[in-house]
Amino acid sequence: MKKLQELKDLVQEAIDNGATSVEQIHKSLAKKPFDMLKKINLSGAAVGRLEDFQNETIGNVYEFIRAVNQKVGEIAAERLKTTEKDRGIKGLKESTPKQCKAATKTGDQCKKNATAGSDYCHVHRPK
Repeated sequence: MKKLQELKDLVQEAIDNGATSVEQIHKSLAKKPFDMLKKINLSGAAVGRLEDFQNETIGNVYEFIRAVNQKVGEIAAERLKTTEKDRGIKGLKESTPKQCKAATKTGDQCKKNATAGSDYCHVHRPK
């Protein structure tokens, strides 16, 4: 069962990392039209507000993906725990991954999972 738990954690971390990478690429590509508008002096307040709105929307989409990933991990951990009980095996030491203890730029607690053996996610893990 420990190997299944480790596999679940590995898959969750891969999904979180993938979502973060795709989010960064998405934001980079989505920024290009706004950069062009700024170069041709169409950088009024409306353009800035649209760019902020777009960034927030993109961030919300990927945050939702990470939240779904977290919930699926919790469900999988509970199922693994139930399976262990059914087989008469002692429960998992840690049934759900810990949440990263770091604060984001906005001051909120990071919503990513801490990596195995750490209190921080891959982004905030001390180097």
